[in-house]
Amino acid sequence: MDIIDLSWWQLSIGFLILIIPAAILWWFKTGLNKQLAIATIRMTLQLLFVGYYLEYLFEYDSAWVNTAWIMIMVVVADFATIDRSDLNRTWSLILPIFGATFFGIILINLFFLELVIQLRTFLEAQYAIPITGMVLGNCLRSNVIGINDFYYNLKDNKERYQFFLACGATRNEALYPFFRQALQKSANPTLASMATIGLVSLPGMMTGQILSGSSPMTAIQYQIMIMLAIFSGTILSVYLAILFSNRFVFFESDMIDPSIFKKS
Repeated sequence: MDIIDLSWWQLSIGFLILIIPAAILWWFKTGLNKQLAIATIRMTLQLLFVGYYLEYLFEYDSAWVNTAWIMIMVVVADFATIDRSDLNRTWSLILPIFGATFFGIILINLFFLELVIQLRTFLEAQYAIPITGMVLGNCLRSNVIGINDFYYNLKDNKERYQFFLACGATRNEALYPFFRQALQKSANPTLASMATIGLVSLPGMMTGQILSGSSPMTAIQYQIMIMLAIFSGTILSVYLAILFSNRFVFFESDMIDPSIFKKS
């Protein structure tokens, strides 16, 4: 099955559809049209850059280069996680969250790419880069939800946490209910997607494979694998991010460092 190539002219026509949401946002004076324009320009330039870079990456296909690119992706996701969680960029958060995300991504990649798919070469770019991107994108979303909920829930319920400590609980025991709620909230979006996938929506990877000529059954097999990787990666990264960062953001008195929070 041949792929229908899009010309740059056809792609430029596609941007015209933005007139509709832009008009709605303008009519209701949301003030979001400037953000829409910036986001659209950034998206286009970033994807064009990545597209040209990936062509080189796929052709060169070095495990070392692929790993370096994955590390860059994790670094960007690290800062985005902290910023969107409404926390300050302190080293007590940057390093633990980077370590947690990188470890989680590498573990998921080694399991699914090398054990399940069994790539022809180690971290083969054609598979490693797009699959890592999908898993990491979902990890970013879940990390934002989980980390924000954990630390701000702890801040808003400081007396409850101190009460647990006063009753003789260890720090980990006192943090357990906050940890549990953060994991629940971060897992819910992915669980909702898993429960409705195929009936409500056809996900991006499956659609892309079908458009590229793969059989629907092959696309379904890959999509099932991707959803397993995404859910495992998101829970693991959230768990490790909170676990690792907790070792750096608490004083010896078991009180949390207030400098990680942005001033309201």
